[in-house]
Amino acid sequence: MRCPAALMLLPALLCCQSVFADEPVHSMTLSLDGNLYQTDAGTGSKLQPSLSLRHDTAYGSLFVQQGEAGLGLPAPGGWMTLAAANESQWELGANSSHWMGVLRYGVDLPQDGSVSIGYANRLGNSSPGKMLLMNLDLTLGNWRNQRISLLGWASLANTQRAQSLGHQAIGGGWHLEQSNLLLMLNHPFNPRWSLDVGAGSRWMADQQASHSAGWQAVLGINCKLY
Repeated sequence: MRCPAALMLLPALLCCQSVFADEPVHSMTLSLDGNLYQTDAGTGSKLQPSLSLRHDTAYGSLFVQQGEAGLGLPAPGGWMTLAAANESQWELGANSSHWMGVLRYGVDLPQDGSVSIGYANRLGNSSPGKMLLMNLDLTLGNWRNQRISLLGWASLANTQRAQSLGHQAIGGGWHLEQSNLLLMLNHPFNPRWSLDVGAGSRWMADQQASHSAGWQAVLGINCKLY
C-alpha cells in the first residue's frame, strides 16, 4: 500500500496529544452476528463471530474491529487509522480470503457515534485493485436505556478491482461496490451482555455488471470481557 504522504505525517501525529478519550480505554468484546438478506437472486444468510479490541496508549490506540486490525492515531479535527483488513470478516470486503491495507480518517459524533472515509489497496497479487470507503454510526436517540442508531457502510471499487472480482465493470473510473443502511437498536441486559437488532437496505455489485438489491436483517449478541 503506497501512502507516502501519510507516512510523512506520522512523526507529527505521534507528538500530538491523544484525542480519543480523556481516560485511556482498554476493552475487549466478543460478538456473534447473524445476517439474513433477501434480493432478486433469492434469500441468503451469514453467521459470523467477531472480536472487538481497543487498547489506548499515550499516543494512539491499538484496535481490532469489524475485520480491521491496526493503529489509531490522533489527527487534526478527528482521528486516523492505519490497518490491515481480512475480507472474509471485513464488512466492506468481498467475502474472499484476501487482505486489504486500509487508511482511514474519521471524526467522533455525539453519543458514541462516528463517521469515517477511507482508502483501501489490495495486499497481494490476486484480485488487485483499490477501494474508497465510508462508514457511518449515527445515534438517533435513546429509549429506555436502549440506543437507536443509523448504521451505514458503502464502498467504491476502481475498474481494476471490480473486474478482478468478476463484477465486469464497464468503463473507467470508480464503481459502486456496495451500499448498506440499517436502523439499529442496542439493548443492554447488563454491563457485560447486550443485544443488537436491526433491519434496512442492501445493495451489492454482482456478475455481468449487474447488482443485487433488497433488504437485510441483523441479530447479534455481544459479551464485553473487560
